Amino acid sequence: MKAGYLSLATALLMLAPTVRADDQPITPADDTELARDLELLQGKWEMRHGMDATGKPTILSIRTITDNTETVERFDIRTGEVKHRHTVQFQLSKSGNVRVFTFFVVGANPSRGASAVYKVDKENLWDVPGLLQGGDYRNYQSRPTLWHWKRVAGPAGDSD
Repeated sequence: MKAGYLSLATALLMLAPTVRADDQPITPADDTELARDLELLQGKWEMRHGMDATGKPTILSIRTITDNTETVERFDIRTGEVKHRHTVQFQLSKSGNVRVFTFFVVGANPSRGASAVYKVDKENLWDVPGLLQGGDYRNYQSRPTLWHWKRVAGPAGDSD
């Protein structure tokens, strides 16, 4: 009987969302994995997308991350013209074992932002909006989409 209760308690703990005692999400200040992710995110990332009829990308997006601020610039690959630029703040957190990237208007409350599941390593950043459900996070896409960013090597991209 004790083994059954112990198994049930262990299962419930594994399924419970990861939060601090004050019901706030786990952040880089609380979690060494998120702190490492924040360190890995620093620098420049690029993604080529928006394929034309021949399958060639039409848009180059550059994502520059400094501390908890991100600037995204989108360029027309053919002309080099800047098509869009915005700057946001972001916060990293966890929902269970899932890592969450939430971006929001500079100076605003993160709860007003939009979130995506992410994974980062030294050379790659993947973010997947459209997966999170419930009231804790806001999706900015209705269906899941995988975005794959690659680190820009060299000055300011810093791939060592």
